[in-house]
Amino acid sequence: MQDVARTAGVSVGTVSRVLNGSPAVSESSKAKVAAAIRQLNYRPLASARDLRRDRTMRILALAKNLYSPVISEVFRGAGDAAALSGYVTLIAPTAGDREREQQLVDMLRNGSVDGLIMFSPTMPDEDVEEMAEQLCVVQVCEIADAEAAFGVSIDDRQAAFDITRHLIRTGGQRMAMIGTRAARSGRLREEGFRRAVAEAGLSPDHMLFTDGDFDFHAGRRLAKELLGLSPLPDAVFCGSDTVAAGCVREITDAGLRVPEDIAVAGFDDSIQAEMCIPELTTIRQPAYAMGQVAFEALLARMTEPEAYRRGRTFLPHELVVRDSTNG
Repeated sequence: MQDVARTAGVSVGTVSRVLNGSPAVSESSKAKVAAAIRQLNYRPLASARDLRRDRTMRILALAKNLYSPVISEVFRGAGDAAALSGYVTLIAPTAGDREREQQLVDMLRNGSVDGLIMFSPTMPDEDVEEMAEQLCVVQVCEIADAEAAFGVSIDDRQAAFDITRHLIRTGGQRMAMIGTRAARSGRLREEGFRRAVAEAGLSPDHMLFTDGDFDFHAGRRLAKELLGLSPLPDAVFCGSDTVAAGCVREITDAGLRVPEDIAVAGFDDSIQAEMCIPELTTIRQPAYAMGQVAFEALLARMTEPEAYRRGRTFLPHELVVRDSTNG
């Protein structure tokens, strides 16, 4: 620790506070200590440290799966922030298995980890509420409707409103939506879509939802249903970029043009948005930053039990206009 302090140009006490996860350290000092740790390949003796502080210096990150680029970026942000404070992040997909999820949550109950970041839990909202009252838990991005569980996300309702309004302002009159009601964010995005359409004096031409996989193939399947309508919608809001890519593929395979015949917008600003032809208009979620903020909230909760016990933090989203929509 003395070598790290000397290399970083800070006191040994500062190094200790960084390694202990104390919030009372400036970001610049954290960065200096982290750089010195990497340069010296310093590794604290975990067993001695844990005995001294009664902490594992491990956190658990749970999600149904790791397929989504948003989930990957959120957990990368959380993991990087955790590492700067000396924590190891254990990432565990649950595959939507409630029993598996409960087994992993028990790691927090029995002290195997110090805190938990949850992305779209499968357990009922009331169970999330009860757990968050007792344990160090922070939700991120996909959030259960539980008052006691602090959450970090964007304002999904407003983001959907903004992108739907863009579709309308650039010529959309027969509005359609492809979404999911399986997650709370999907229901909020539906509300935002409906509000934008209503405020424009229009009515939804058609709305299709899936409670199963919300992926490229779902986008193709649901877009095929849209193409059976008469008249066809001239603008489609999709609840994710992956679904929007499937929608674009089905539309172009049918001999129609995007956006000339049907404009398509996605959500997330994932890599699929730029891989799609044409590139997708979408909503950019600050996924990496959401992960960072989620860990910072969790760290505060772990060190101050009353901190971040309830409430929400909304990070700003951004409308990204590309070639899949007019204008």
